[in-house]
Amino acid sequence: MWPVIIVLTSTISLNLADSRLLHLFSNSSEDYKPHLLDNVFSLAYNESNLFATDYEDDAPANETITFLCGNSNSRDLQPTIPNDSDLSSKIDTSLPVMFVTHGWLSSAQVAWVQVTGQDLLTFFDTNVCLVNWEQLAAYPYVIAVSKTLIVSGYMTEFIRFLEASGIPLSEVTLVGHSLGAQISGQVGYNFRGQIGQIFGLDPAGPLFTGAPSSFRLEKTDAEYVQMILTSRGTAGVFFGEGHDNFLPNGGFVPQPNCVTRESGDTDIAYQITCSHSQAHVLFRLSLNPDIVYLGQQCSSYSLYLDGRCSSNPVSKLGVYSDRLGGNFYLKTSPDPPYTV
Repeated sequence: MWPVIIVLTSTISLNLADSRLLHLFSNSSEDYKPHLLDNVFSLAYNESNLFATDYEDDAPANETITFLCGNSNSRDLQPTIPNDSDLSSKIDTSLPVMFVTHGWLSSAQVAWVQVTGQDLLTFFDTNVCLVNWEQLAAYPYVIAVSKTLIVSGYMTEFIRFLEASGIPLSEVTLVGHSLGAQISGQVGYNFRGQIGQIFGLDPAGPLFTGAPSSFRLEKTDAEYVQMILTSRGTAGVFFGEGHDNFLPNGGFVPQPNCVTRESGDTDIAYQITCSHSQAHVLFRLSLNPDIVYLGQQCSSYSLYLDGRCSSNPVSKLGVYSDRLGGNFYLKTSPDPPYTV
């Protein structure tokens, strides 16, 4: 889950009242812009002095990043490293490989990452590697953003090893949530877009809006890039830059299962983090072919709601997508499995 404690702390330091904060995060507000949280984080970093500057980490990547790998025939995920002499007991090089990368203040040990890994092994004949970068992800957000390059660099080294061991780049899939999605984009950029597919689950927005293409996820990073946006303009990016972009409930906060009855800073924090997490929830559930989220191709959410795209093509959210290209809008329900 993507906490926004730092955002709320920074706004408090600027003496924003609850009513002003509610207005700031309203999608009807003139202040509701793609760069909203970039501005807040910039204020926090440059003016409020919430972040210390001494965060140099001299530990090598192999001490701060771990790949936990297994396959459909050996579901016990084991630590695996570049040039691993025991690779055959963990990776079947005749099969594709799918990576799952968590986001800020998270870990490969959290439930959604673990369950997603096991579901991938259940529904696909594949290798799975969970990317654990929790030590670097524990830094304050601004610092963690800078550390993503360390993670993507080490992932690139590991994937080159797998490629040399017999797994083509076209058989590599990257799944990432929040900062993990942006890390996946950096890896894809390093391979000049030759990675098979990337699924960006509500890619982190703050400090990535307008960033160079080498730093953020976009459609040139893989043969196929899909984004699922559930907290647009807050924790997540405002615009989808994939071949397919799925926007449940317009992609806005709060998602239907994240609505609360209270108001104020705590409520806003919950709605944002809950909505941000809903992208990985929907993706994981969609791995089961019996759970289908159909998005309708449309140029805007308002047109979709007006029914003016009802004759347009539909496509499935997740790995079973028809890959038609464009933006796809859909509604979800407040209760699991969130289908309507």
